[in-house]
Amino acid sequence: MVRRFEMRRTLARPIEVISSAWDEPIVLATSDLSPRGAYVASELLPDLGETVVCGFDLGAGCAFDFFGEIVRVNLLRRRSDRGRPGFGVRFLDARPLNRIRIR
Repeated sequence: MVRRFEMRRTLARPIEVISSAWDEPIVLATSDLSPRGAYVASELLPDLGETVVCGFDLGAGCAFDFFGEIVRVNLLRRRSDRGRPGFGVRFLDARPLNRIRIR
C-alpha cells in the first residue's frame, strides 16, 4: 500500500485539462484535491502515464497551472466500483509554496 504525503479533500472545482487524447483544452470537475494531485471525474480518459496540463482556480487570486502525470484510470467496470469514472493526476511541478497555498 502506498502512503500519501498529503491529505485529500473532497472538493468539486472546475479544472481545465489539456491532453494528447483530445484536440483542445476541456473543462472537467475535480472530486477531490490535494496539494500533490487530484481525482478528475470524466468519461474521457487519458492513458495511464500520460503527461497532461491542468489549470484550476481556488478563488481569492489562487490560480494554478501544473504539468501532471496520469497515475490512475478508473473505468468503473466492476459492480463493486464506486463513484464516477475518471482519472487521478499527480502534479509534477508543484512548488512548496503552491502546495501550501492549495493546502
